[in-house]
Amino acid sequence: MEELNLTLVPVAHISKKSAELVRETIEQENPQIIGLELCRERLEGLVRGGTRSMDFRTVISHPTSALMFAAQQILGKWWHIQPGSEMIEALRAARDIEKPIILLDKPIRVIARDIEKIPLKEKIGMIFSGGNPIKKKMGLKEMMQPENLNILLSKLEGEFPISYSVFVDSRNKYMFRKLLFHKPESAVVIVGAAHVPGLQKLAEESEQKINVKVAR
Repeated sequence: MEELNLTLVPVAHISKKSAELVRETIEQENPQIIGLELCRERLEGLVRGGTRSMDFRTVISHPTSALMFAAQQILGKWWHIQPGSEMIEALRAARDIEKPIILLDKPIRVIARDIEKIPLKEKIGMIFSGGNPIKKKMGLKEMMQPENLNILLSKLEGEFPISYSVFVDSRNKYMFRKLLFHKPESAVVIVGAAHVPGLQKLAEESEQKINVKVAR
């Protein structure tokens, strides 16, 4: 890969506008590959009509993670970053233009193991805060603005640094490495809005030549 033209599509859960943006961006960019913030298990759950899922074996093996997974659902709903109709639309658009999909996110079992590393104090704080790091609750449109998103992420990292690493930073790095592994010349990557600033930074700091833009 000599150069990568990367388009990031920040999306919100159950947002018609996000689904439309995904379709428009994929058709306009006609990328070599399309990356999704999903693992195979979550993709299968989504196609069956669910959202993020944790299987029974993982719940039994990692009971603390099961509790924190519930907290992540609360965080996901507040941040509007759970995959939904926009990921289904990406699958349809990829099929229509006959381009491959790559699943970028960590397997749910790996995320469950990572959750075990979060200190008890943060686990309790995350559950009772619902993932809301500020007093004011922004509307979806306001929250999706880059300047507000950066403030929210900064506050989340400050109050829950290990949780931030598990849910945001480590997954950003994982997804970025997996994307580069495929060595595409062009890619459209659909992720929750909270992942976009980190992925932008990784692209800018990479030794690879990456032209990155954010679809709006």
